[in-house]
Amino acid sequence: MARFAPPRPLQDPLRKLAALTGLLLAVACAVAPAPPGTKPENGPVPAPPIPSATGPSATIPIAPPPAPTAFEQFIALMHTQARANGITEDTFRAATAGIAPIPAIAGMNDNQPEFSRPVWAYLDSAVSARRIKDGQAMLAQNRTTLAAIEQQSGVPREILVAIWGMESDFGRDSGSFNLFAALATLGTLGPRADYAKPEFQAALKIMQEQHYAASEMKASWAGAFGQTQFTPTTFLKYATDGDHDGQINLWSSPADALASAANLLASQGWKANEAWGFEVKLPKDFAYEDADIDATRSVNEWRRRGVRTISGGALPPYAGAAAIYLPAGSHGPAFLLLPNFSVLLKYNNAASYALGVAILGDRIMERTGVKADWPRKERPLSRDERLRFQQALTAAGFDTGTPDGVLGRKTRAATRAYQKKYGLVADGYPTADLLAAMETR
Repeated sequence: MARFAPPRPLQDPLRKLAALTGLLLAVACAVAPAPPGTKPENGPVPAPPIPSATGPSATIPIAPPPAPTAFEQFIALMHTQARANGITEDTFRAATAGIAPIPAIAGMNDNQPEFSRPVWAYLDSAVSARRIKDGQAMLAQNRTTLAAIEQQSGVPREILVAIWGMESDFGRDSGSFNLFAALATLGTLGPRADYAKPEFQAALKIMQEQHYAASEMKASWAGAFGQTQFTPTTFLKYATDGDHDGQINLWSSPADALASAANLLASQGWKANEAWGFEVKLPKDFAYEDADIDATRSVNEWRRRGVRTISGGALPPYAGAAAIYLPAGSHGPAFLLLPNFSVLLKYNNAASYALGVAILGDRIMERTGVKADWPRKERPLSRDERLRFQQALTAAGFDTGTPDGVLGRKTRAATRAYQKKYGLVADGYPTADLLAAMETR
């Protein structure tokens, strides 16, 4: 059997020295640096030097993460509140997946037509010939449904159809915004933040309980949805299964939408078999400072003061109180408002809106429209002028609240007080001439 033979030992010192010298030369060649300007052909490239622990490059600065945006902060707050309200993680994730701020909403928030347009221009659109005709068609098509709702709630069918037309053009336009994105955007706009928080939570609850997909929950920029434009909190209080199919869907079911609107109005005190009010004629010596939605007096008192129907007749008998409303000041039409008008304001707290619903309902039933002329030559105030108007009143010592360009009740009351102080007709109606007078006084 062959065996492995070990190497023979070196026999003399010279041979040992020669072998050692060769080994040292080989090692030196292997580790010697290449001459300047040349590249090593073989072997590893030397690693870069490690920065000194005390030198200027000892640490590498790392940029801090960006601060969360206002939108992201709102979503985080909603997440915390949702957990406390029993909303599941699956529901919250489905509702907020991919949503982002909607820049267009800021402009819409600043220019709501019922507050920013002259009342006559608003009514021209709200009570157009086309909408009256469509309302009459919807009244006929839904006659059985509307009759049942009216009998149960006491709310007239023409009022419900008028709301339907005003809110969504009879279901043609019930909103195209993602409900959760719209509410989250409003939650970052300051004045609307307090409104948006409970509405967002209510929308989550609706989604979880009614099993809607987030993609189905389309809304207006203000977070109202469906054919009669309910906010989420209003849905939870008043939404009704009008078609009795076991579900409530304000987007696809006119019966659900109309029954829900009727339930809201009835719950707010709608008086069956009573009108909303009617147009009147004021005497020449009328005390305009008493004309305000909130300043009610008995109909007998208004009759004593010389208020008559628009045709010149005596006011009809009525046991309750009523208010005089001048939507365009002393130079426009006047209306005597009964309690049901205040109920319409519960649906949308804008007098122009409530008047639009009331007049559209009358026209759908082929009743007379507004007879007195509107002051159409009066130039409407721009948003900047509306802000200046409020600021001028505040500077003169009359409280309008925080200037926001919305000339609501508080601004009208301040305007009326200013007019009384300076001996003007105290109709509470803001005009460009009055603004000029205030800014130069």
